[in-house]
Amino acid sequence: MAKQTHSTKQSHIVSQQGKGASFEQHESYDDSLLPEAVELSKLKELDPNIIDWIKSRTEKEQDARLDFNNRKMGLIESSTRKAFAIDMSTIIAAFLVLIAGMFFSAYLISQNMKVEGTVFGGVILIAVVNSFLNFRKNKPTEKKTTNIK
Repeated sequence: MAKQTHSTKQSHIVSQQGKGASFEQHESYDDSLLPEAVELSKLKELDPNIIDWIKSRTEKEQDARLDFNNRKMGLIESSTRKAFAIDMSTIIAAFLVLIAGMFFSAYLISQNMKVEGTVFGGVILIAVVNSFLNFRKNKPTEKKTTNIK
């Protein structure tokens, strides 16, 4: 069934910058669902129907893994679509705020409030440009985690 190997390699390094150590660790897992032929023959001596049982269990395990992977991919695709929709709606909302701010600024300027209209338009423009530039900086990034046993 599942076989594991583990090896660790250590070497000492001396260079012009000083001494150091290098560590290399290698782990491999043979995640085979079927036992080896020797184990199968021993198990068949105990129970002649064990081979059919092992085959059926292996098929069920494989189907479960495939189903799990398909559901996982579906969740990832759904999450990606939702994130894209949220990003697009955020961009559209920021653009609409910019357009509305520019129209209001033009209205203030047309009402002989040139300073207020210019300042309002400038502030709106700077705020929207700043939000576009910082759009991705505020998004949480996915962290890849590894399980260390």
